[in-house]
Amino acid sequence: MEKARKKTTSFMILMLIAASVGIFIILPMYQTSSTNNQVTPTSNEEKLEQTLKAMQGVGEVKVYLYYGEMTDEKDENKLFSQYFRGTEQSTKEVTGLLIVSEGAKDIFVKNEIRAVVSQVMQLPIHRIIIVQMENKEEK
Repeated sequence: MEKARKKTTSFMILMLIAASVGIFIILPMYQTSSTNNQVTPTSNEEKLEQTLKAMQGVGEVKVYLYYGEMTDEKDENKLFSQYFRGTEQSTKEVTGLLIVSEGAKDIFVKNEIRAVVSQVMQLPIHRIIIVQMENKEEK
């Protein structure tokens, strides 16, 4: 009787430990990735928009990425890289960018946006178009 009780107690403790570990592993997957009621950007456009909005004089921004043809990546170790990338073998390459910004009416702000985006996105300047956002309050 004493032996059965010890086995049951040991089994219950083991199950509680396993359940606790499981909760600590699974719980972070279900937590939201927002802090201070801010939603984290999911796409490249949203990330770039959020970054440009933080620049002085830029104001409200909309970013549109243009993608070129699908390119097959040359990789000697395809199995290893596909494991981390998923099963996708080809990627879309960004070939151009359109930025609509409130601050684009100022030539200095426009040039600063173009220089920063060119460096960050690794695109030549002639592939980046920046236009002024329509101001609906003036109408």
